[in-house]
Amino acid sequence: MKSYLIFASLFALILNSSVAQSKKEKLDELMKAYHNYNMFDGSVLVAENGKVIYKAAFGLANREWDIPNTTDTKFMIGSVSKPFTAVLMLIQVQKGLINLDKTISDYLPEFSNKPAAKVTIRQLLSHTSGIPNYDIIKDFFPRISRQNFAREDYVNIYIDSSLVFEPGTKYAYSSWGYFTLGYIMERVTGKSYSHLMKEDIFDKIGMNSSGSYFHTQIINKRATGYDYSFGGYTSLDFRDQSNTMGTGDLYSTVDDIFKFHTALSTNTLLNKQLTAEMFTPGIRPAQYGYGWFNKQFKYTPTDSVTSNFHLGMTEGFISFVVRIPSTNGLIVILCNSSPTDFFGITGNLAKVLYNKPIHLKQPVHKVIEKLIAEQGALKAIEKYKHMKTDSAHYYTDWISMNFLAEQLQTLKRHEDARIIAENNAAEFPNRDLVMVTMGNIYSALNRKADAIIFYKKALAIYPGYEEAKNKLKELEGNK
Repeated sequence: MKSYLIFASLFALILNSSVAQSKKEKLDELMKAYHNYNMFDGSVLVAENGKVIYKAAFGLANREWDIPNTTDTKFMIGSVSKPFTAVLMLIQVQKGLINLDKTISDYLPEFSNKPAAKVTIRQLLSHTSGIPNYDIIKDFFPRISRQNFAREDYVNIYIDSSLVFEPGTKYAYSSWGYFTLGYIMERVTGKSYSHLMKEDIFDKIGMNSSGSYFHTQIINKRATGYDYSFGGYTSLDFRDQSNTMGTGDLYSTVDDIFKFHTALSTNTLLNKQLTAEMFTPGIRPAQYGYGWFNKQFKYTPTDSVTSNFHLGMTEGFISFVVRIPSTNGLIVILCNSSPTDFFGITGNLAKVLYNKPIHLKQPVHKVIEKLIAEQGALKAIEKYKHMKTDSAHYYTDWISMNFLAEQLQTLKRHEDARIIAENNAAEFPNRDLVMVTMGNIYSALNRKADAIIFYKKALAIYPGYEEAKNKLKELEGNK
């Protein structure tokens, strides 16, 4: 413990002691610190004024064989695939093959007389379609995500689903919406999504290390994904990528994503009008345009910059891409160990770009993770209460704390999960995800009345939370 404190203190001094120290050196020290905290394994790239100023790799691409990550290691990018899908769709619009204001049923006749028949391409791109996300199916991951589907069979899973709101009136993230975009492009062009992506984007701008992944493929230099576990790592869970087409099936490298960023900045792929539409903020609070969150990226409590960003999370991998148009800047992290504090890491990288001081602190959840493994959840929470008062040396990432509760729940350590989740619910009362996790754990413990309370709390924070709605409906129907 003392060594961590000494490391953190020395690191803060180093970052703030030398004005002459280059941004590259500061960025490198920062990422080394995150790696030493078991907070980052993967590749990172930072660009400013259209030039790469820092690029590095950390940790292992494969733990079984001790193969290190490199800057040309290929990572699954999860939902960072959505900006690529959006651009690919806009290219088809630019070609005159698809119209943004035409409906799903105009291109997929099987949607006629279905709830989403009149949803437009524009609404699919901006997550304002009202089509629900796959989390409305409570056993989606164990029962459905591991299966292989023909396109039409997968569409049949959600084609009859009721819309969660009138299209165009609200925002709600929908991976099914983006799968539908991919399927429309396949039907219109007669080409597979992967072939069209390669032809219209990857080959055009030299993204030679990117592609659509399927589990039977052998991809040279592709990383294996891992989850941080209590006292070590576990290998990623399996998901068949046939149900992530258009939403999360791409792999890439930091260099290839920089090429994509450059192509968007120079209108190499899209004309200025469509690019401007793509980067126009949508309905608040998400301000999602076409494939991007277009909003202020806050890197200190008082400083922010206009940005386009997207997060990707898939089994064993986390990716985060932040474009900064005003300086033609880019921050990319591709990580093959989950979870990690992606906002914290990228926020600190941005601080270096804007010459802000960094006081890196030890992440509380990493200490808690170890204590749970060695002494149990009760002792871990005792330590948590001490650490949260020591803000000079520790910081708390609510997402990672919530993940600990979810992970314990997955391991069927329900009582440990309850202890961590109850602490999280008290500490982070305004986080809808924390409330849903608490509800899920109470539900698993057959404490239905308590579960109902927390699903209602989640909906009070975010009325559009479909998982909370469905769980609540299920429990109240079984009273």
